[in-house]
Amino acid sequence: MDGVNRIVSVRSGREWSDWSSELRIPGDELKWKFISDGSVNGWGWRFTVYPIMPAAGPKDLLSDRCVLSCPSMDLVTCLLDFRLNLASNRSIVPRLAASLAACAQLSALAASHRMWALQRLRKLLTTEFGQSINIHRLLGDSDGEARALSLTGSALAALVKGLPEALERQFEYEDPIVRGGKQLLHSPFFKVLVALACDLELDTLPCCAETHKWAWFRRYCTASRVAVALDKRAPLPRLFLDEVAKKVRELMADSESMDVLHESHDVFRREQDEQLVQWMNRRPDDWTLSAGGSGTIYGWGHNHRGQLGGIEGAKVKVPTPCEALATLRPVQLIGGEQTLFAVTADGKLYATGYGAGGRLGVGGTESVSTPTLLESIQHVLIKKVAVNSGGKHCLALSSEGEVYSWGEAEDGKLGHGNRSPCDRPRVIESLRGIEVVDIAAGGAHSACVTAAGDLYTWGKGRYGRLGHSDSEDQLKPKLVEALQGHRVVDVACGSGDAQTLCLTDDDTVWSWGDGDYGKLGRGGSDGCKVPMKIDSLTGLGVVKVECGSQFSVALTKSGTVYTWGKGDYHRLGHGSDDHVRRPRQVQGLQGKKVIAIATGSLHCVCCTEDGEVYTWGDNDEGQLGDGTTNAIQRPRLVAALQGKKVNRVACGSAHTLAWSTSKPASAGKLPAQVPMEYNHLQEIPIVALRNRLLLLHHLSELFCPCIPMFDLEGALGEAGLGPCVGFDTLRGILISQGKEVAFRKVVQATMVRDRQHGPVVELNRIQVKRSRSKGGLAGPDGTKSVFGQMCAKMSSFSADSLLLPHRVWKVKFVGESVDDCGGGYSESIAEICEELQNGLTPLLIVTPNGRDESGANRDCYLFSPAARAPVHTNMFRFLGVLLGIAIRTGSPLSLSLAEPVWKQLAGMSLTIADLSEVDKDFIPGLMYIRDNEATSEEFEAMSLPFTVPSASGQDIQLSSKYTHITLDNRAEYVRLAINYRLHEFDEQVAAVREGMARVVPVPLLSLFTGYELETMVCGSPDIPLHLLKSVATYKGVEPSASLTQWFWEVMESFSNTERSLFLRFVWGRTRLPRTIADFRGRDFVIQVLDKYNPPDHFLPESYTCFFLLKLPRYSCKQVLEEKLKYAIHFCKSIDTDDYARIALTGEPAAEDSSDDSENEDAESFASDSTQDYLTGH
Repeated sequence: MDGVNRIVSVRSGREWSDWSSELRIPGDELKWKFISDGSVNGWGWRFTVYPIMPAAGPKDLLSDRCVLSCPSMDLVTCLLDFRLNLASNRSIVPRLAASLAACAQLSALAASHRMWALQRLRKLLTTEFGQSINIHRLLGDSDGEARALSLTGSALAALVKGLPEALERQFEYEDPIVRGGKQLLHSPFFKVLVALACDLELDTLPCCAETHKWAWFRRYCTASRVAVALDKRAPLPRLFLDEVAKKVRELMADSESMDVLHESHDVFRREQDEQLVQWMNRRPDDWTLSAGGSGTIYGWGHNHRGQLGGIEGAKVKVPTPCEALATLRPVQLIGGEQTLFAVTADGKLYATGYGAGGRLGVGGTESVSTPTLLESIQHVLIKKVAVNSGGKHCLALSSEGEVYSWGEAEDGKLGHGNRSPCDRPRVIESLRGIEVVDIAAGGAHSACVTAAGDLYTWGKGRYGRLGHSDSEDQLKPKLVEALQGHRVVDVACGSGDAQTLCLTDDDTVWSWGDGDYGKLGRGGSDGCKVPMKIDSLTGLGVVKVECGSQFSVALTKSGTVYTWGKGDYHRLGHGSDDHVRRPRQVQGLQGKKVIAIATGSLHCVCCTEDGEVYTWGDNDEGQLGDGTTNAIQRPRLVAALQGKKVNRVACGSAHTLAWSTSKPASAGKLPAQVPMEYNHLQEIPIVALRNRLLLLHHLSELFCPCIPMFDLEGALGEAGLGPCVGFDTLRGILISQGKEVAFRKVVQATMVRDRQHGPVVELNRIQVKRSRSKGGLAGPDGTKSVFGQMCAKMSSFSADSLLLPHRVWKVKFVGESVDDCGGGYSESIAEICEELQNGLTPLLIVTPNGRDESGANRDCYLFSPAARAPVHTNMFRFLGVLLGIAIRTGSPLSLSLAEPVWKQLAGMSLTIADLSEVDKDFIPGLMYIRDNEATSEEFEAMSLPFTVPSASGQDIQLSSKYTHITLDNRAEYVRLAINYRLHEFDEQVAAVREGMARVVPVPLLSLFTGYELETMVCGSPDIPLHLLKSVATYKGVEPSASLTQWFWEVMESFSNTERSLFLRFVWGRTRLPRTIADFRGRDFVIQVLDKYNPPDHFLPESYTCFFLLKLPRYSCKQVLEEKLKYAIHFCKSIDTDDYARIALTGEPAAEDSSDDSENEDAESFASDSTQDYLTGH
């Protein structure tokens, strides 16, 4: 044992070889204990202790004179202390600053020493004494100014003058590496450099005035200053408060008056901010901020990302039938930037193509090459989808007049009141209650038309494209007031330096926004910020307007096409590449009645009433369908489509489709009251809470994108550092959504998607059950448990295997007929979680409160501080891998760890309050010893040992110097006892975090609270039925049927424990994912079959691989409840019994439940399922 009683080695045996190997004990003290079993009459042993001197250092061989002549940075770092009295000798400050600056630039020093010098310089310059150094004069160009300083010719002037260039060069080098995912964070050197530049306020100086070049630095400076101000409760930057005020005004009701209560740190302290963010994160709904076609479908053009929906080839130069699209019988097709969307007659929406930024809406950023259902809105009847041909965000309009949006969200173009991207459709809440009849999406802005003929726009406001008489971005839909009094019937939004067009029912076309190349159609290149008429189109009967990239199109009811704007690539179809500044009729279509037209980024396609298709413009991807890649100057007939009677056309960025059809194709809600559990918020007005929430949300928007530039591991106020961002403070006031976006971005970027599952592993559950029946562990230290077996197999797993989005391994249970399509994997995870908490493994212990049956966290577990052997450390690493897998795959674990454990895993230090949470008697016991008024003799009579009980109840000797507590050493005892209990889990936590780091970006966990980390790993401890209902689909029964209603009523009556058992029965898991998004498109399928006869004699069946519940058609609710409860309580293990096929009467099941019919039914189910079901995901 070492000096603190940690067991270093255990030796036993009768052979010399059992004892003779060398053993090294760190520290300056060792202890030993010898135990004999009494099996022999005599014994003897001997060991020899040798003190080990440190290895010779590099300077030990030099002479004294050489050593004294070499500067020692190690000595300097030890001696330099900023607590020295600078006030008594201010003259030392400039010289000290110059010396530190010189060290920072000395190439002979190690990088760590140079960064230390920069950090100390930061600290010095931000003290009141450092303010005497005039940074502006140091940056002065004249030599006279430099000489006027007391720092004449000093290294500090050189450092400050060279800092902008050094910072720029370092950023240009590192930024592509970080953005490309090769590095998680910027280098420590860059972090110190950018922090110093921020402290010196270089962003306010002319050297960093170039807008675009230094925009990243200004964002960093704002984020850093706001974060430090909130951490220290100091005044917030005025610019930041002005931006928040702008957001507040967007949400203010007409009757509201602007106040600044939300800016006050007296009203909003740390406790208030944390509770407010908790409220929003845990109850987000309280803060809500807003007919089938038929025939062949032909596609051609750019297809590198599968945007043509199943057609083979990366560049398709001629129209090619697409069976996958045709089977959908779409009523609308529309393309975006390498994407394609299809709306079917039954209101379903499908997407295919490039998935970057979540633009497909199917969840995540994965590209797909076949039409994929947007499952998150499959219960919503979609009637139209809008996306610009160069657009990376989309809108969808439901039959109820609601608008959904998803994709990239810069400039607020999704309309959700923020700039946060969505990878699944989300309703625009501020349009609820307004009946929307039409939608349009541009490259950076969006628009919609209401049933009343009003026009709303939102997104990027530059050049006045939103029509609000300004250039401000709008994060939510805003009424275009200039068009009130006119009834809008059509709208189109452009991309790039964009324009907006609309059509009113008085036969007038309006345009506004950027005017380059004459694309506004009024004869010049001037832009405008409010709608203005295009006089030359008035009265021509325009029925449709479109916007391409820097050009505009209008179609009249007589079938005439007008184009204007930028003319290169022959996108206008006038036979030249001249820009056209007023609408001009396309002469190549003279005599043809065009009935449909679509614009790509640089090309156009239209079809006539005769079913002919014409194309013109750019053709570098074969998007014109003539078999070449040569541009076409004027409309040309697509010969391959002659006789096809096409009456519909669509375009994407550089891909085209044509087909025939049989048919023509408010302000944020405020909660009524503050929930009771948020006691710190009870006295604050609701409006002030909303405004403060906007402030904190804006902080998250600023801070989260800059996370890679901050030191996530530097402690707040660490000695010698400058102003630091305190993550223990920030993690509680950053909005979860922003943090998770940053976290998920890394997870998605490192996801391995080229296989369905990881390695196949064999697990023996039968031997574990036998070990249980004997009342012992499943082998030594639980190594024969399912957990232990998996832990032993992890060494054979490659790094890529741990980065899969679904099954990290495939299970084969020895002696069991389990074909793992996902259910076996889930079952193995459930078994592991159960073993961790039932004593089969030595890693977890119940809390002291749990052992004593008093206090909080009685049903929770801690890491065992006694589990320190190498086998235990390896097991803790595997536990960390499991936690990481749960986060990466969105598959929650059923683990009841105490909150202090989650805090430590998130990188937070324990506090005395945390100790009391799990051991309520510990602190009162120490206080009794500390405050006891007994005399010295009385204290000695108590004979209190100098030990402290560990979390597992073992007495730990705190010092070899003392054996008992006395009046003289009791303060030392209290200090050592608290220190031990605060750090007794450090080794175990480090091992678990090491395992997690193999799967997820552990440094980013510094952004999350312990509760948030627990939720990421374990899901919500509650099982909300509304979430389960939202992903439920039905086969063989209607959602409104009595049987369905009985089922949900029984589920409502279940306790949380019973709901957990139900989930294990039907899915192999015990918790639901946190959100619909975390279901990853997986539906809960309820299938009712008539083959069970009589139905009341049969139990429900489940297919955990497919999240499928099969129900007989029970006669009443009571029977359903009885059978379901029996199944979830007594049929937990999958495929080990034929429990679902045995009639309760004791007779064998009916013939149609035989294996053959069962397999046949499973095949029929899989045949019409999504790919996820087919692969078992």
